[in-house]
Amino acid sequence: MKRRVFLFLLSLAAGISVAVANATDVSKIFSKSFSNGTPVQITNNRDKGFAIKVGNDGTTVTSGSTAYGEDEIWYLVGDASSFRMYSYKAGKRLALKLESSDSGAAATMARASEATPLALTAQEDGSYAIGAAGNPAQSFNMFGGAGRDIRLYSSEDNGSHWNIRPIDMSKPLRIKYNAQLEGGFDTNSRIGELAITVDGSTSNSMLTKESALQEQTCYLPHNAKFGIATGLVCHGWKMDINGGKEIAEQELTGKGMDITVNISVDKENKYQYLFYSPDEKGIPYRIPAIVTTANGYVFAINDYRPCGNDIGFGEVDLVMRHSVKGGSEWDGHSWSEPVKIADGVGKEAKETWLTGFGDPAVVADRERNEILVMSVCGNRVCWHGNYGAGTAENPENPNRMARLRIKFNEETGQWVASEPEEVTYEIYPLFKDKNGKAHVGSMFIGAGRIAQSRMIKVGDYYRIYCAVWAVETGSYRHHNYALYSDDFGETWHLLGELGNDFNDSPAPYGNEPKCEELPDGSVLLSSRKGYGRYFNVFHYTNFEKAEGYWDGAVATDQAGDLKFGSNDTNGEPLLVGNILFQSVPTGDSRSDVAIFYKPLSNDPATYTPTELSKGWKKLRISDRGSAYSSMCILPDGNIGIYYEEEPGGYSMVYVPINIYSAVGPIVYNSHLIDKCPSCEEGKYEGIVTVE
Repeated sequence: MKRRVFLFLLSLAAGISVAVANATDVSKIFSKSFSNGTPVQITNNRDKGFAIKVGNDGTTVTSGSTAYGEDEIWYLVGDASSFRMYSYKAGKRLALKLESSDSGAAATMARASEATPLALTAQEDGSYAIGAAGNPAQSFNMFGGAGRDIRLYSSEDNGSHWNIRPIDMSKPLRIKYNAQLEGGFDTNSRIGELAITVDGSTSNSMLTKESALQEQTCYLPHNAKFGIATGLVCHGWKMDINGGKEIAEQELTGKGMDITVNISVDKENKYQYLFYSPDEKGIPYRIPAIVTTANGYVFAINDYRPCGNDIGFGEVDLVMRHSVKGGSEWDGHSWSEPVKIADGVGKEAKETWLTGFGDPAVVADRERNEILVMSVCGNRVCWHGNYGAGTAENPENPNRMARLRIKFNEETGQWVASEPEEVTYEIYPLFKDKNGKAHVGSMFIGAGRIAQSRMIKVGDYYRIYCAVWAVETGSYRHHNYALYSDDFGETWHLLGELGNDFNDSPAPYGNEPKCEELPDGSVLLSSRKGYGRYFNVFHYTNFEKAEGYWDGAVATDQAGDLKFGSNDTNGEPLLVGNILFQSVPTGDSRSDVAIFYKPLSNDPATYTPTELSKGWKKLRISDRGSAYSSMCILPDGNIGIYYEEEPGGYSMVYVPINIYSAVGPIVYNSHLIDKCPSCEEGKYEGIVTVE
């Protein structure tokens, strides 16, 4: 580091220009005052589509997708060893101030008299570290990830290096919008990306209903070549540029250029964004779960992650929306406003389990207007839980578990969520053998839909089933077990025998699992793996006592044709009558979520893992980056799928699937418990066949 500083200062003293992007002379980016300043843009050297910006409030300093607007134009007043950083948008009264010169210190705009003197440290590739003068070990960084606050971090990190280029404000690129916004879903506020390429570096700027009402002026670096194209267009919208998809790479000439972006509603597209990632604060959503209640509401529940990551890294909350039209209309205002139902405290939590709540596993009772939500919670990363193996140096702290309920108040017509309660030590002891040995060091319930039986009722509730991802005590090997409850999650029991070791579990090496009941009452376990799923089936010998046996786990890509790309991702099984559905991404990476489906035979002898692996067809849901998914049967009998998809990593998307259109004519025989538009009034039990 000292060597780079010395070479940089030596080159300035000798009058030799130090290269920045496009070989700009470093002396040209500094000025003696704001009024005669040289406008510059500062983009990240690792994530080149992001630039340093001043917020709309004029005081916050963040990174954001490069759009070449006024909010990312800066003046550097002084010289390379000591300068103040002013924003064109904020004006000369404010300049950048660092909270301190320590790692993690945030950058804000303050009175110019309070500004922090800054310095550049040249890097070998022509980029710069930017930090407090006299402290070259720290530099500006997109702290917490691209698109987040600008804070100090190690200047050795490539994400702490920046390219600085003078901007030509005499040749603006003016983008006008012909936006026809009426008639779309009110949830779909983001329209799509404009991909602006400047000298080979592309950045994507997201258009919204709000931003599409205002003309956009872009200021590009001197002599830059630019191209512009439509990037990812969000569901529910159509977008073009001057009537086409792109404008080829060229230089701005004369007084600049005007282009028109045409936007209209795609009324044939029924996809809805219930949560965009990241949100306006840069916080992501993840992990979908969706259920339909007895009185016809549809609930979508998922993680909200202020810490930016899973349980174990800080605050994670659970949020939900529900349909206000009972699933009968999926246009206009169909969903309630978001509500937080479990609020993680973060790393400051005095009680460990209150740190965060995530990975919701959800079931709505088929008779009562009541929802059960099971959640992983606490401050432990799942791989590092140590139930039954704590020491003085490393006290026992497994992935913890919480339970909450959401109930419908008949008097007020409102859904009310209870406060979460910890149930960690009501569940973990199920995995101790008779000698007291713990077989599971850490676990969580597979997020998404908890299955409820259509036929087994012991006491007041129909039986419910879930499955757990579990880490073997004393190793990092993961496997699965299934649980059941006859009192709607008040108490839980192991489905099947515990066994003597790891290989006795229903799915050794199984990842995130789900359960579904088959037509004869047996239970399918479907577990995440690359290229396919692990299937296993529990067969009852006594329904009331929950006695029976597991067949043995089978890899569907080896035993049958439920196979896809190499991605290893959470998905979900769902039975409608005797049509079995399975949602999962199908690309080699997390992309192209699809729903596989197959009709089941009337013969329970075919309900084996091997036979269930065969005879699948595929319905494509997503044509872009997409990951976890959850499904429900809607009040009209069709399927609702709630899943993760671009833009962001990931936004939460809902779409209803018309079964008749998707899989062909369906004949509903008598005694079917689930109804659909093509069946008679009422609910029945029996078999569905596909013609």
